[in-house]
Amino acid sequence: MSATVAATSAQDRDTKAADVGTWLFLASLVMFYAALFSGYVLLRAGSDTWDTPWKEGALAEWPTAVDHWFRTMWLGFAVMQSRRLSGLGAVAPGLPRFAWLIVAAAAMFVWRSWAMADLLLRTGATPASSVPTACWFVLTGTVACLVGAGALASAWVALEPVPAVQRARRGAMLERYWLVVLGIWIVTVGGLYLE
Repeated sequence: MSATVAATSAQDRDTKAADVGTWLFLASLVMFYAALFSGYVLLRAGSDTWDTPWKEGALAEWPTAVDHWFRTMWLGFAVMQSRRLSGLGAVAPGLPRFAWLIVAAAAMFVWRSWAMADLLLRTGATPASSVPTACWFVLTGTVACLVGAGALASAWVALEPVPAVQRARRGAMLERYWLVVLGIWIVTVGGLYLE
């Protein structure tokens, strides 16, 4: 009987440690992005002129307004699928196929971010060309890296052969991560696109 109690308390300790570790990681992620975004706000507030090359010229034909909403939708889809992976959705918990849907949504987000950056570079708007363009590349690139890392973590959850309970717990951690990344992206959209 005492062996069962000891195993249960060890499992509870591991679960609590994983939760605390997840929250600490997410807090450090938010602080890192807050530093980047506050730098952007200070640069923008102190600037007399602020050009937005991602909204001008040849990019006016590129549907940037629609593009960032599509990327927001893909991140929202990743959040929904991670919710299903954690067992909180409407279907059976712990199914790895939902992790693959997260990976697909994240891949679309990263691809669209890369395509827009490529279009900016082809029009001559490089990070070295102006401070606003450098801010765009840093903020958008940071979110794209976070989304790519989330895709890798989701693929790991899908591939690792673990019991459904453990996969559901990891899915809950992934859901928290995706919610933070979605919040960071919404702040980025508000700062860069909705001026």
